[in-house]
Amino acid sequence: MGRRRYRKHRGNLILSALLGFLLGLATGTGVTLLLPGPAQSSSPRSTPPSLSELYQWVENSGRTVNILAVASGENTFGVVCTLGVKVSQGSGGVYVDIDPTLVGFDFQDACRTAVRIACQKAGLQLDEDNVGVKGVDLFFRVVGPGEEVTVQAVDGPSAGAATTIAVLAVLDNRQIKPGVMITGTIEGDGSIGRVGGVYYKAEAAAKKGAKLMLVPQGQSKVLMWKPVTRRMGWWTWTTYEPVEIDLNQWSENQGWGLEIREVSAIDEVINLMLE
Repeated sequence: MGRRRYRKHRGNLILSALLGFLLGLATGTGVTLLLPGPAQSSSPRSTPPSLSELYQWVENSGRTVNILAVASGENTFGVVCTLGVKVSQGSGGVYVDIDPTLVGFDFQDACRTAVRIACQKAGLQLDEDNVGVKGVDLFFRVVGPGEEVTVQAVDGPSAGAATTIAVLAVLDNRQIKPGVMITGTIEGDGSIGRVGGVYYKAEAAAKKGAKLMLVPQGQSKVLMWKPVTRRMGWWTWTTYEPVEIDLNQWSENQGWGLEIREVSAIDEVINLMLE
C-alpha cells in the first residue's frame, strides 16, 4: 500500500465463511476475494485476535471504528467487523496487520486514500511520496465479528469512509460517536462513493445496536429480488423480480430503531461521526 507496507499473514484459520467488502457498483453487486489455503506464518496462531485484544492494541494511541461488510457462504448476510488504527512517531510508514489471511489490493488502496484525505482534513503534511503522514507511522488492524463467522479474506473499498474517520480521529485526537456506522468508499476528492450490499449491512448494523447508519447518496432505497412462483397447467416455475425498498420505512416496520441517512462528502460524515 505504498513504499512501506506491512502485511502479516496468520495461518490455521477456521474457514467457516468468506468475507469481502463489496465493490461500489451502482447495481449493488460485488466481488469477494477467494484464493486457496491460508498462507503460512512465521509465528502462526490457532485463533484470530479478539476484540478485547484489538482494544488493548489501540489503547492510548489509537481509535476503533465499526466497518460493515457482507459475508458470502451458503447464505448472504451482513456482519460488523472492527478496524483499529493507531499512530506513533515515525517516517510516514503505513502498515497493515490484519487477521484474515488475504488482504486485497482494493482494501489497501482504500486505506491509502483514507490516509490522504484524513491528513488533509487534520491540516497535516503528507510525507515525500504522498503515501503516509509526515513524521508519524500509521498502523491498521481488522478484527472479524468473532464466533459467528471467521474471516478468510478481505477486499474491496467500501470501508474507505469509515477508515478515513478512524484515521482522522487518531490524527486530530477526536472521539468517534457511539451508535453511528457508515458504509461507502472514499474518493480522492473527499466524496463518498456507492457500495453494494447496503440492505445486509443495515440489517447487521441494527442487530449490533446502531442508531444511525450513513450511506452514499441515493442508497437509502435499495433493490431486492423477490421470488415469484407461477403455474400453468402442470408446469411451475419461479422467477425473481426487483422490488424497491425504502430502508427507513423498512427499519420502522421491522422495529430496527435504525435511521438511514444519505451523505455525499466526507465533511458531512465528520460532522455526524466525530466529537
